[in-house]
Amino acid sequence: PDGSDKFGTSRKLLGPAAANPLVSLAEPTRPPLPISTPEAVGVSSARLQQLSAWSDGWVEAGKIPGMLTMMMRKGKLVYLHSSGHANVDTGEPMNERTLLRFYSMTKPIVSVCAMVAYERGLFQLDEPISIHLPGFAKPRVVLPGGGTEPAAREITFRDLLTHTAGLAYGDSEHAVDDAYRDAGCGWDAPYKLTLEEFVDRIGALPLAYQPGSSWRYSYATDVLGRLLEVVTGLPLDDLLAQEVFGPLGMVDSGFHVSHDKLGRFAALYEVDEEESDAAAPA
Repeated sequence: PDGSDKFGTSRKLLGPAAANPLVSLAEPTRPPLPISTPEAVGVSSARLQQLSAWSDGWVEAGKIPGMLTMMMRKGKLVYLHSSGHANVDTGEPMNERTLLRFYSMTKPIVSVCAMVAYERGLFQLDEPISIHLPGFAKPRVVLPGGGTEPAAREITFRDLLTHTAGLAYGDSEHAVDDAYRDAGCGWDAPYKLTLEEFVDRIGALPLAYQPGSSWRYSYATDVLGRLLEVVTGLPLDDLLAQEVFGPLGMVDSGFHVSHDKLGRFAALYEVDEEESDAAAPA
């Protein structure tokens, strides 16, 4: 089944057993979060009911298969509402035990881990990353009219943390994105290469702009993750478990879902553009 019975504009992209970016949510054996009535911490129950109606409406309209919304204020849980399903095919409901993919919210987690390493003196924010990754030495920048020129300076840790390094995703029409795709560093590269292999390839590619001169969403955090492996001597997944997930009690978080938790792992869906176009009014 393609998961489109009730959700005409959605279909399954990956099954529950697929590899995934960071996932997380609740572990039933952990102590419950402190709970408060909304009004006790300055939140309107009436307004929260509107939020529930909105999320339920998106599911009923077939725009998404499921949604889970949680709100905390002043350290207390004041709102938790689930709509729809974690898996349309099996009828598994979306709830507080559902494991969800973090996707780009992986970035702040890796960045927090980087600041832990920074506090321990393992690197300086403005030191060139080529000290640890020699492949990033003497970078070149793509010129608007074609060709490249030497970068005015090298990429720093600060540039990676702020997405101002000049890196890209290989997913647009800029000349640097063509270089990424030609090198096998497009959007799907992290699923095919090890982090070390992937970052080594990026280090040989030109930059989209001079480091520190502009902002662009990119693979900067992937490079940062590889740097953390180099400066700490630990694989990134082990490092995050040791320095972030463990201290915070995030017992369900990681880059893979263990077999015993697959039943809680939400299926992944994407918009079926052809069905969406066909359903759109003329």
